[in-house]
Amino acid sequence: MLVKINDYMSYIPAAEVPVSGDVGVIYGKKATYLYDVGSTVECLDFLYSLKGKIQIVISHFHGDHTWWLTKHYKGEPGLKPDDEISISYEPVKYEKLFIGKSTEKYLPEGKIITEPLVIEDETLTGEPLKLEIIPMPSSHCKGSLALSVNDEYLFMGDSTYCRYIAPKEDVEAHVEYNVQKLKEQIDTLKSIKAEKCLVSHEKRFERPKKVVIRQLESIYARRVPGENTIKLEK
Repeated sequence: MLVKINDYMSYIPAAEVPVSGDVGVIYGKKATYLYDVGSTVECLDFLYSLKGKIQIVISHFHGDHTWWLTKHYKGEPGLKPDDEISISYEPVKYEKLFIGKSTEKYLPEGKIITEPLVIEDETLTGEPLKLEIIPMPSSHCKGSLALSVNDEYLFMGDSTYCRYIAPKEDVEAHVEYNVQKLKEQIDTLKSIKAEKCLVSHEKRFERPKKVVIRQLESIYARRVPGENTIKLEK
């Protein structure tokens, strides 16, 4: 289930049924650091298997990234009738939880991150381990957080994705990017040292940052003067 990235870092791949984001796992001497917790039973089994202190960074508040940290009740949207595990499970214990401002409604016990925060540790073999939690502008979800690891890898969650606009009486369903947020995201990525992006739900989890920036810049180039959003076909 775990896919190894290097000697101190792995991830649990995303799933489609149920929808679950990739879960990043970084092993340090002081703690095991997680980027999101996913929503599958396999993710829960892994969380239960961890020993020692756990610190968790949540990319954003969508359920496929936060499921095993939130309470669930029968009849709620997204919960299958036969899903007794999500209702009765014992919450995973953690030492620290880091969240963006918009996630506070769902995970009120987390430390809200509005400025970059650096965590210093060592790998299990004694090498330096530097984690930096970075607020990431995003059209997909407010309050998104990225996680840089040793200035080499950047966990990004869903932050590069667009926003889905549900159909209304006078509006057809579509997806869109916010022009300002997209420009801020491009500028933020260019300012980060890490050159390998880890983007959730993708078949190719790891991709060069320059490729991610190029893709975002190609979307930004489609902006129309005077319009705040860039609409794309759904």
